[in-house]
Amino acid sequence: MKAMRVHKFGLETPMRLDEIEDARAGEGEVLIETRAIGAHPVDVTIRGGMHPFHKFVAPPYIPGPEAAGEVVEVGAGVEGIRAGQRVCGRAMGGAYAGLVRLGAQWTMNLPDAYSWAEGAGIAVQFITAWNAVVINGRASAGEVVLVQGGAGGVGMAAIQLARQLGCRVLATVSSNEKADFCRSLGADETINYREEDFVARCLEATGGRGVDVIVEPSANDNFDKDLDAICVDGRIVIMGPGLGRGPEATFRVPSLMTKDARVFGVTGVNLARKMPEVVPRFMPFLREGTFKIHVDRSFSLAEANAAHELMQSAQFLGKLVIVP
Repeated sequence: MKAMRVHKFGLETPMRLDEIEDARAGEGEVLIETRAIGAHPVDVTIRGGMHPFHKFVAPPYIPGPEAAGEVVEVGAGVEGIRAGQRVCGRAMGGAYAGLVRLGAQWTMNLPDAYSWAEGAGIAVQFITAWNAVVINGRASAGEVVLVQGGAGGVGMAAIQLARQLGCRVLATVSSNEKADFCRSLGADETINYREEDFVARCLEATGGRGVDVIVEPSANDNFDKDLDAICVDGRIVIMGPGLGRGPEATFRVPSLMTKDARVFGVTGVNLARKMPEVVPRFMPFLREGTFKIHVDRSFSLAEANAAHELMQSAQFLGKLVIVP
C-alpha cells in the first residue's frame, strides 16, 4: 500500500510517499480501505518535534489520527462492525495511507448524510470538542461558552455542540471571513482578536460577569487572559499550547484563585477509556445529520506536505482533508 511517512523530525524535511506492506487488523482493531484522511495541527507539531508525543514515535512513521472509509477486515474481539460498512474513526498507527487500522472503540458508523471527506472530520474534531464542552467543560443550557479559534476544526465542532446544549456561544476569529463562517455554524457573537480585546468583549457580552466555559486550543497566547474572561467558578479546557508554540505558558496565580477557576488539560490519548460511554451519547447527535463539517480543501496523498504548509498558515476554514 502507499503511505506518506515522516523520515526525519523537522518541518524542513518533507514527508515521502512510500510503498510499504499492507496493514492488517490486529486484536480490537478494524481495517478500512481509506476514502478520506483528516489532517490535523497535531500532525504538524509531532512531525516538527514540538509536541511531547513525538517522543513516542520513531521515524519512519505514518502521521495522522483519523480517517473514514469502508471496512475490509475486522480484528479478533471486535463486535458490531462488519465488512463493507461505512465508518470513521481514530487511527492506530497513522492514517496517511491506503489502508488504515482504526481502534474498534473509536470506530463509528458514518451516516449516509455525510460524505467521506466530511467523515474524516468527525472522530477527532467532534469527540475532542465533546471532551472539552461536555465532559470537562460541563456546559449546560443558558451558560455562555467562549470558543477560541472558532474557525478551526475543533472550534467548528465546539460551536455546534455548545449550541445543541442550549448555550450562548462566543467565538474568536482573525478575519471577517472567519467571523461569517462561525456565525453560519451558530455562534451568537464573534470577536476579531486582532482588532479587539477578547476579555473586554466577553465581559461586555455578559454584563461584567464573565463566560462560564472557555475552549482553549492556544493556551500559550491566551491562558492568562482567559482567567480574566471567565466568571467565578468558570471552567477553562486547554487542548494545546497553539500551533508551533513551546511547552510553557505563564499566568497570574491570584487570578486563578480569585475566580475559583477549574482548569482542565485534555488529550485524545486519554479519551480511549471513555469511548464506550461517549459514543452512545454522541451518535444520536451524529445520526440527525445536521452537523456542518466544512471541508476547505482536499489534497492527494502525494500533496500531504502542501496540506501541512497550509495548516501552518492558518489560512483556511474548518477542515483540511487528504484523499488517497
